[in-house]
Amino acid sequence: MSLQIPDSLKGDHDSLRARLKRVMRESGQVGELARRVMQVMDGHMMREEKFALKPLGLLKLIGRGETPHDLADALEMVRGLKREMPQMVDEHRQIAELLRLLASAAAAEGKHEYVALAEELILHAHHEEDVLYPAAMLVGAYADLVLKKT
Repeated sequence: MSLQIPDSLKGDHDSLRARLKRVMRESGQVGELARRVMQVMDGHMMREEKFALKPLGLLKLIGRGETPHDLADALEMVRGLKREMPQMVDEHRQIAELLRLLASAAAAEGKHEYVALAEELILHAHHEEDVLYPAAMLVGAYADLVLKKT
């Protein structure tokens, strides 16, 4: 399979992961909560990248009216996304709960940059559910239509 996650999306994930890892080095409640967030996020991001973000690598080609040769692979990934979606949405809920606790603890300690990161991560999850997951589903629907014609 040669499907690639768009660089902009991969960069976002890598940046968020790196920033959260810095928070994990903190002592006390802030560091502990960051470690708990990362426990859930690691597997979540792996599934997300595999099932949702890789198919989005075809969007530019599809948008230009081209028919990508990786449609069958993309369709299989989106089928995986459909299977994994309930768990992924539940993980977003778990992550958001932990992030709210992290933001509260960070605010109490005057670590406002961590409050901002927690808020950014919550917004990121909404963006995925509102835009990225549906876009991946559309790539899958497109792939299914094209593959049925051939």
